[in-house]
Formats: sequence, structure tokens, C-alpha cells
Amino acid sequence: MNDMKHLREAFFDRTKEAFAIFDKDLNFIDVNEALLQSLHFKKEQIVGKNVTEISPGIKETDRYKLYMQVLQTGTPVIIDEARMHPSLGNFISRISIFKLGEGLGLTAVNITDLKEAVDELETFVYKSSHDMRAPIASILGLINVADNEIKDIKTAKQYLNIIKQQTERLDNIMQKLIETTSIRQGNKVIHLINFHQLIEDVLKSLLYMEGFKTIRFEQNISVEQNFYSDKLLLTSLLQNIIDNAIKYKKENINNSFIKITVADQNGGIRIIVEDNGIGIIETHQKDVFKMFFRATDKASGSGLGLYTVNHTIKKLGGHITLDSKEKDGTTFTVYLPNEKVDGQTK
Repeated sequence: MNDMKHLREAFFDRTKEAFAIFDKDLNFIDVNEALLQSLHFKKEQIVGKNVTEISPGIKETDRYKLYMQVLQTGTPVIIDEARMHPSLGNFISRISIFKLGEGLGLTAVNITDLKEAVDELETFVYKSSHDMRAPIASILGLINVADNEIKDIKTAKQYLNIIKQQTERLDNIMQKLIETTSIRQGNKVIHLINFHQLIEDVLKSLLYMEGFKTIRFEQNISVEQNFYSDKLLLTSLLQNIIDNAIKYKKENINNSFIKITVADQNGGIRIIVEDNGIGIIETHQKDVFKMFFRATDKASGSGLGLYTVNHTIKKLGGHITLDSKEKDGTTFTVYLPNEKVDGQTK
């Protein structure tokens, strides 16, 4: 019997799912460690207290009405509740409320990542099918026109050129989708990073982008430590940020620039990519890392570049900040941890 008690206590306190048990008057009988951490309370501050003492004003909420409903009917309820956390930002909890003896049991689990994944999947299905359908429809239409109307080689070449452009657009969408999927699913392969060579290779890969040759690129690399990370992920990260800066440069100016700064910071690396392009409207800045979001129609694109950047940084364990002002340019600041410290790979 004691073994079962110890097993129950071990499960109750070690699970990541938050648990609470209430009596029929909604006084806390027991709570587990996960709930205490989420509420920032100690156990003695909660057990024996009424839910209205711990959450003042709860009587006016739908949550309290559901507590009373489950107490009266015995029918369990599951709800998804969005909350704002001072350090974690918005997060979504899936809360289960059920009858337990004469009182209630409650469990809560953070499903923010799951909800984001579902939302992204729905967006992906809709937007990718729409984006890929457009060039396919254009190609099919052009083939039909060409079949019926082409009379000479010059006209044929014009139609073939348009078909080529639409096919390349479709191929670009597919490449971005493959890149995004591989970043989310693949394993990291850690290398010693030579930032001078890495940035040189990235710029060479973007050399034939429209507008590249009208931009002045500045590099300031001051890395004294041996820095280890996934080279392919880092390459993708920089390609997408710089690609974005090139696409959204200002037209008809002679001093377009992109500044790339790399420096040691807190045992890791700080990368800053600054441009003097068209900038991002303030109301759009919160959405730039979302799948398929495009802040402007100035340039064509898949809307996956910065989304891929965000997931690359998550994969590398870092974080990114954005500072932008419309018409004045944009600065992305990335912090990445060193994947090898004191000779050991993390």
C-alpha cells in the first residue's frame, strides 16, 4: 500500500500536467508541483484556501460557472483558455474539469505549440494550395493558347518564357516548403563555424537576385571564440534574412546598404543584419514570422522566409528581435548559443 502511495505521489508531482483537487465548496485539497510553478505559489499558500481567495474576481468568469455546472451535473468539461504570461507571452492551456467524489478535479496542460501547429497546418493547406494553383492554372492556360494560336517561333518563345517564369515561381514555393519541413524535422549537425567564409558563401548564393548589385554590403566580424553550430541551419538563417533585405530595398536610391555584424556575446554569438530599405509598418511587425505572411506586395515571395528564420532559431536554441521603422529600414538581431562548451557538444 505504501508503494502505491509513493508511486502516486511521484506521478502527481513529476508530471508536467498541472493538477488540482477541490472539495464541494471549491477549497483546494491538493495541488501538484506543475500547478504551483504556473501560479508562482507555495503549497501552503494554496491548500485549504478557497478558489476565490487565490483568484479574486473568478466568480464573475465563465470558468467559475463551469465549476458550478460540473459540480451540479457531474458532466466533465474541457476548455482551451488563452492567457498572458509576463515572461512567456501568450500561452494556451487545455483545462479539464471533472467530478471527483463530492468535489472537483482539474488538470491543465500547455498546448500553445500544438495550437500553433494546427493553425499553421490549416494556413499551410489553404495558402500553399492557392499559391501553387495560380501558376499551374497559368501554365495550363498558356499551353492551351499556344496550342491554338502560335503561328511563328517568336510568339512561341514569348509563351515559353512566361511558362518558364510561372514554373520557376512554383518551384520556389516547393523549395521553401521543403526547406521549412527539413528544418523542423531534421537533426542538427554541429560544425566549427568560420563566419567570414559562411557569409561569403551566403552572398555568392544571392548574387543573381534582382537588385543585389545595387546594394553596398558591409561586414564587421569580430569573433574571438571557437563557435560551434549547425552550418546548414546558419546558412539558411542568413540567406533568408539577407534575401528579405534585398527584396525590400528602396528603389531609385544610390546608397542602399546591408550591414552584417557578428560578435561574441555571453558565450554565444550575436548577429545583426541592418538595412536601409522600406521598413515594416508597425502594425505588421508582430506577424512577420507567421507562415505565408507578407507585409507588402512590393516584391514577390512565398511568405515563408522569416517563418523559416524563426523556426531555424528555435532549432538552434536562440532568439531574434526586430527593430523597424517604415521608410527607414529594418534591423534583425539574433542571439545563438555556442553548441560546444569546454570541449563538450550540447
